[in-house]
Amino acid sequence: MHMRHTQRASTELDRTLARVLHERVIELELDDLDDLLVEPDTVPFRSRRSPYRSGVEELVLTLAAAQKLPDTLTVRVLLPSDQRGGASIPLAQSAFRSRAADLTDESWREAMAIRNMGRRQLPLGIGIGIGAAVAAYAAGYFATVAETATARGALVVAAMISLTVAWVVGWVVVEAAILDWRLPARRAAASELLESATVDITYDGAST
Repeated sequence: MHMRHTQRASTELDRTLARVLHERVIELELDDLDDLLVEPDTVPFRSRRSPYRSGVEELVLTLAAAQKLPDTLTVRVLLPSDQRGGASIPLAQSAFRSRAADLTDESWREAMAIRNMGRRQLPLGIGIGIGAAVAAYAAGYFATVAETATARGALVVAAMISLTVAWVVGWVVVEAAILDWRLPARRAAASELLESATVDITYDGAST
């Protein structure tokens, strides 16, 4: 399902991920091979082919959006012809895999920190949620038997606040424990795939 105003980005991503799935190839246009590993220097008002983040981070961002990752992958780096004579493919591939491994560790640590924090807070959050729900029920009950409109109004407000607290606190800890950690975990999976990827360097149509 495409959201309004995202047609171009969605079409481009779908095309890239389809090629990843069926051909096990992902292409990345760069101005310089160094941009594969580090964030490039940006010059305002100058056209560029490199992304505004490092190439490996761009690849992780794309692969993390895939429903299914392939077992193997070739990263095809497209460079201008004037970049010939840079780092050799074995050196580039070794550095690329090392950086991907570092990103795997970083993303997985982030995922586990979020999940474990959620699990630690889960008993307290559920306890607060149950307590607030009981308070909401009690306030609602007393609102039905209150003798004055002012008292009924105050009890209804108290019930609504208690219900809000029960929902927010309970859901926040559950979300952290079962959902929030999955995105960095997905990035870790994408980075781990890049650890074993084959790097292919092409200079304006001539593969090396």
